[in-house]
Amino acid sequence: MFSFFRDFDKQTFKRELKHAFSVGSTQEDNSLSEKEHALIVRLAEIIHKRRLTTPAILFLECLQPLNYVGSQSMVFFRPFLTFFFSAREYDLLQGILEKRTGIKMIIGELEKVSNRHDNKKNG
Repeated sequence: MFSFFRDFDKQTFKRELKHAFSVGSTQEDNSLSEKEHALIVRLAEIIHKRRLTTPAILFLECLQPLNYVGSQSMVFFRPFLTFFFSAREYDLLQGILEKRTGIKMIIGELEKVSNRHDNKKNG
């Protein structure tokens, strides 16, 4: 096998295989860029505007263990779902869902938006 990949030696193979099935999170998984955060806020506002905050949170909580599978299915459905977002925003959303904490971040923003609007209504 190593004869086919000249730049890939046994040490590199062992090092990469060691982390191939790792379930730990990296710092990259826990951080969002400004564009990603702005997209999550926009998505939360759209969901709240349609009064779907509670069903969306329940749906996301149920699918949290399958976040990576969902993000990969987004690649398949991209031609149909870019109706709602631009292609760049859609790719950003897919990248957010690939992260282990992506769904938690979306749920947290949905709760913030809901609380903010409830406080405006009551106050």
